[in-house]
Amino acid sequence: EAMRAATLFKRGCVAVRAPGWCARLVGVGIDDAAELVGRGVRLRELRDGDIARRASLGRSREIDRAFGGDLDRDEAMSEQEAAEELRRRFGPGPHWVIADGHDTFIGVARLAPVDAANRSARFGIGILDPARLGQGLGTEATRLALGYGFDRLGLHRVSLTVLADNARAVAAYTRCGFVVEGRFRDTLWRDGEWHDDLSMAILAPQWKAQQAAPA
Repeated sequence: EAMRAATLFKRGCVAVRAPGWCARLVGVGIDDAAELVGRGVRLRELRDGDIARRASLGRSREIDRAFGGDLDRDEAMSEQEAAEELRRRFGPGPHWVIADGHDTFIGVARLAPVDAANRSARFGIGILDPARLGQGLGTEATRLALGYGFDRLGLHRVSLTVLADNARAVAAYTRCGFVVEGRFRDTLWRDGEWHDDLSMAILAPQWKAQQAAPA
């Protein structure tokens, strides 16, 4: 079942709407987005066993609520549900499984959708193993994906939206160079109160300056 589900991801490319530099984006997808290796993490394609591993992690209340969900307890997940979730999280454009130093699935990341004409992309990431939260792995995976977007694809802007009260995620994005550009008020009703979203982004000059700064 996991092998059949894995075939769902052998697809996708970025639509190119402008000539010149953006020709490098043609065909970027799960099959040919570069494998990226950092400190303790690897961004790679989906492999046999990843869907079963995702299912084994189940649905974490903590992680679900960080994404705006409303689970009140942890729940089990089937392999079919895991496959459908990963398909939703990936989509067209560069996207990866996040694996740890032992090459074990711990999450997903993507730069999608890509607006080739305006050299911009949306960023999304999820550490889906509750035991690996708070270890800096999401921060390192974010830096790897940004390096791919800015240095290899020539993007000018990468943006994201995050719940304002997701302090851990906001701190990680800030460490990677994202800045808050705005606040969307009252976007989520949960637990009897409204919650805001933050719009954050990083531009190529900021990324290059950050990389050039002394460690």
